[in-house]
Amino acid sequence: MVEYSKKLRVILPLLYTYDFGAPVWRMRLDVAANRLAFEIRDADLLLADFHTLDLDNYKLDKLPLPAAKNWWLGLEDAFEGLLFLHGYGDRQVGQHKGIFAYDAATANLRWQQPELAFYGVTTNGILALNLQGQNLQLLQTKTGTIVAENVSLDNGAAAVANHNAVRSQACTYPMLYLEGEPYYNQVCDFLEHQLNVKPVKGIEYAETGQNIFTGFYTENAAGNLDNTLCVFNLDGELQLQERIATGLSGIGSDTFIIFNHKLYFIRQRNILVVYSLT
Repeated sequence: MVEYSKKLRVILPLLYTYDFGAPVWRMRLDVAANRLAFEIRDADLLLADFHTLDLDNYKLDKLPLPAAKNWWLGLEDAFEGLLFLHGYGDRQVGQHKGIFAYDAATANLRWQQPELAFYGVTTNGILALNLQGQNLQLLQTKTGTIVAENVSLDNGAAAVANHNAVRSQACTYPMLYLEGEPYYNQVCDFLEHQLNVKPVKGIEYAETGQNIFTGFYTENAAGNLDNTLCVFNLDGELQLQERIATGLSGIGSDTFIIFNHKLYFIRQRNILVVYSLT
């Protein structure tokens, strides 16, 4: 068993927690609208729900969709106040088909393109895949109107990648270092010295101007993995330590994000937690 520090310090102010009651399957940040979007799925009951959180006031809104229909929908992205959901063409292989754009603030369906598949967000609009011709079409973000056809896959992939790079500048995502890599060893040595722990498999790492963030895994008595998130100041002093998941069969990525001086993560798969970093 891993011995954790008995002098646990929780210095960061806790701003918000919310228990969705079922696992958070996917989370997307809408930088332009200052919102988070969530896909919640209960595999036992075959139920899915979609929520958006206004990060200005922590008001949580749920899309009022029929429960029986939701299981065959999924969250693609959130952008400029819209929530983009997909349906399925071939449910056996999980092929995405259909784009449904909902207004995050009003929960109204703004537009839909049932025969296209969501490909990605670009500076000029939404790229969608024509499943028959296997070419891309550019859609106007607010209306879904087709404004360009026959966009090549190479050009489309580059446009989505470039726009994702611009979007990610407003948010800090952790880097994942795998066991055996040089940076992994450096962070592992730091954690062993500071916390007397022995991380395994992989470590997530991020820095801001004031803090160092690490998400690491340790093996428990049952042979599974536990995931712990820690925040240090630049002097190496522990500011926060939370075990955010237990009994895992493997490691993950992007288990936390930093946006507008706040730390966001999901605890035990279904609880959203927000801490202030100021």
